[in-house]
Amino acid sequence: MGVFGDGKFTVLEDLIRAVTSIIFISSVGHAAANFAQYDEYAFPPNYPTFLRGKPPTSKDPLTEQDIITSLPVKDMTFDIITLTKILSDRDTNALGYFEVQYMFDPRGTKPVEKLKKRLLEVSDIIAERNKSRPFPYPYLDPKVVPNAISI
Repeated sequence: MGVFGDGKFTVLEDLIRAVTSIIFISSVGHAAANFAQYDEYAFPPNYPTFLRGKPPTSKDPLTEQDIITSLPVKDMTFDIITLTKILSDRDTNALGYFEVQYMFDPRGTKPVEKLKKRLLEVSDIIAERNKSRPFPYPYLDPKVVPNAISI
């Protein structure tokens, strides 16, 4: 898709849209794609990232042994689990909370404080909704969405 407007920012709103997209993709988008990996993939029979042998060529039922034979060997399974655990880790501060404070001008710090306040409100909403869900979804809670991709 690329950057709208052929990458030319003619008005402030264009710049705001582009920066907002970058922030969203490198924080929320990354969290959505990565943080559930270990929870989903840590039991390889649920989501094997690698299968041995040839895929089935018919819809005939498979035996338990057929399935076990196609799963990765122990060493490979360990590597897969380790990788998904690493990819699921959060190594930077939460969205809006920076490791180093570079901005001191109130024209910049006031909007950041407003953002932090709104993110806490959203976090409270998510926490409340997760109480009644049979399977809570904590991965996009602003308290755990990182500022940046840390791989």
